[in-house]
Order: sequence, then C-alpha cells, then structure tokens
Amino acid sequence: MEKAHLYEALYLVNHGIDEAVRGVQRLKKSPKLFMEAYHKSMAGLERRRSIINLQFMLEMRKLEEDDESRFEEEFNVWLSDEPLTNDEICQLMRGVERERKLEGKPPLVQFLPRSKRAKKTPKKAEGVPSTRRVNGSPTPASGVKSTVPEDKHA
Repeated sequence: MEKAHLYEALYLVNHGIDEAVRGVQRLKKSPKLFMEAYHKSMAGLERRRSIINLQFMLEMRKLEEDDESRFEEEFNVWLSDEPLTNDEICQLMRGVERERKLEGKPPLVQFLPRSKRAKKTPKKAEGVPSTRRVNGSPTPASGVKSTVPEDKHA
C-alpha cells in the first residue's frame, strides 16, 4: 500500500498551520490590537494541529499494524523450505492482484469464477469397460491405422 501521499498531505496541513501561525504572530506586533483574538487564534490553530496529527497517527498505526502482520505472514511463507500449496499460491497472487488494482495497473493473472472453471473428470467407476486390449496395447483411435501388424504388438 502506498502511503507517501498520506504523509505528504499531513505535511501540507502542518505546513499550512505553520503559515497561519506566522500570520497571526505578525498581527501580534500591532499595538494592543487583536490581543484576545491572537491568543485564541494561536491556541485554536495548535489545538487543531494536534487533533489532526493525533487522529492521523492513530489511523496510520492501525494500517501499519495490519500491514505488518500481513507482510510478516507473506515473508514467512517465502522463507519456508516447504513448497507452496495451490491455496497459498492463489492467496499470494490475489494479494499481488489486489495491490496492482489499487495502483491502477492491469492484472497479471485472471481468476475465473467457479462457473467458468474446467470441470474435473470423474474417476472411472468399477464395471466400466476399459479401452485397453487384453494384451495391454491401446485401441487405435478412430480413423488411424497402425502400420505394425496386430500379431507384432506384444
């Protein structure tokens, strides 16, 4: 997850409040004017800054903790000597695709819905005749003739 733009936005908010504080401080230089407004303004700006910073940091802490646990799991999977299962591979690829989608990039892999997946062929049930001949050679495909005489197949 890209977070730099969020920190940049917080920086701009803090920078804007710094500019506002400097403006209010310049007003303070006028004799006896704005003294009450000055003190209220300074306290209000700094109070708002602290509320915004605190809320941002709390939210980012939650995001960072979530990312840390998610990436810790991913990191441990990649370090494991055990081969990945199909489910783990799918989970990792879904994560990669989720990140690519958030970044506006095209997908690398397409996951088919269950309805479009290829059906698994069921195993032969007992009592179903085999397509193999008694001597073990397969039956020739329809329309295909063998160049080897039948008595040579053994």
